[in-house]
Amino acid sequence: MSIGLKEKAFLRLETVIEQDPSTALYLVDGLGLSGKTKALADLVTGLDESRYRPVVCRFRAEGGPIESRLNSSGVALRVAPCKDRLNVSIIGRLARIMREERPTVVHCYNPRAMLYGGLAARLSGVTATVGSLSAFACLVPDREFAFLPQRLFTMTGKNRLRNRLACRFMRHLVSVSRTLGEGFCRFSGVPLSKLRVIPYGTDTDSAWIHTSLEVSAYRSTLGVKPDEILIGSVGRLVEQKDYPTQLRAFALAAQRSPRLKMLLVGDGSLRGSLERMAQDLKVRERVMFLGHTDQIPLVLRSLDVFVMTSKFEPFGVALIEAKSAGLPIVSTSVGVVSDLVGDGESGVVCPPGNFERLAEAFVTLADDADLRKRLGDRALREAHERHSLRAVVGQYEQLYDEAKGVSHYDRAVVVAGRLPMDQEWECQESAE
Repeated sequence: MSIGLKEKAFLRLETVIEQDPSTALYLVDGLGLSGKTKALADLVTGLDESRYRPVVCRFRAEGGPIESRLNSSGVALRVAPCKDRLNVSIIGRLARIMREERPTVVHCYNPRAMLYGGLAARLSGVTATVGSLSAFACLVPDREFAFLPQRLFTMTGKNRLRNRLACRFMRHLVSVSRTLGEGFCRFSGVPLSKLRVIPYGTDTDSAWIHTSLEVSAYRSTLGVKPDEILIGSVGRLVEQKDYPTQLRAFALAAQRSPRLKMLLVGDGSLRGSLERMAQDLKVRERVMFLGHTDQIPLVLRSLDVFVMTSKFEPFGVALIEAKSAGLPIVSTSVGVVSDLVGDGESGVVCPPGNFERLAEAFVTLADDADLRKRLGDRALREAHERHSLRAVVGQYEQLYDEAKGVSHYDRAVVVAGRLPMDQEWECQESAE
């Protein structure tokens, strides 16, 4: 006697529900502040708790704001100490952690974690493996770079071999940009069929929880008058960001537009020299160095124009956050900035190091409120369409389901909480 269609559907429903919530184990070198670790934190804290329980394992515990955020959100943290260079013993340690946590998905960040995590997953019987490549990890030595903060992960033949091997242990490979992802795959000899593109996401609503009165009050605390134009940046005060070029551009623009002021948010090794440079350029009273702040959404809403003058930027996460605040953007044309900011559409794009062009963009936007609004409205619309954090998290959850072999039908049953058809099904028994 066979089981009827309705009974089969209920059995399928029970099977899927028993698997939820699944444990997703995330493996990363460390949790130091970067675009990669911020994206990881956004993902694990945004997962549907009824579907996935995140566990983050890192090779080194170093504290910092990302680790504090995960702790305060109740995310389980594990440490598997791993020395640099080849370290075979780490595979066994990771396999033990996997046996303890029993993940159904292992998500590794960048090739080193992908290699060790992929091997440990195979030893532990975990087949649903996902590897994420940061924008920097995707870069290949196919051109001259004006500046690099460190050696490329693809620089040597040994690294190319490691990258190719690491990707073999991943069922899916995720890049934040198709241009970057395809470049990495072709250079490393990785099949393009593994590649999925999921961009960095941001909370597109966070900046808008602040009222206009709050924004006006905050600008007042900064000493910015209602009729003044505040341009600003958020980032580390380091060589990569090329703040000297930004200061020169501002000093030139300030001669033509007395309403301009500039706010620099962030800290770093160059803060002292930049403050002295602003003094030498005779704009120190119009440039504010805010240092580190936890009020980034409010800061962004208080700006009139967002600026990024980097000489090197693999992706540009700060640009996405600025777009979500509805800001027109002035940026240098580095990395994949052209994929994020359309020149004349959501901002103005200038050659890196060209302070005269940057100054011209500052003055043009300062003098044209309608242009600022048009560019800012387009930026906000693009942020909602392409970089909503909810949409990005949803894409990862769908990818995990795909890696586990869970069909859209199974997920629809669980989400609906009932059979997908309202009508009664005829239960027929076969007398075979």
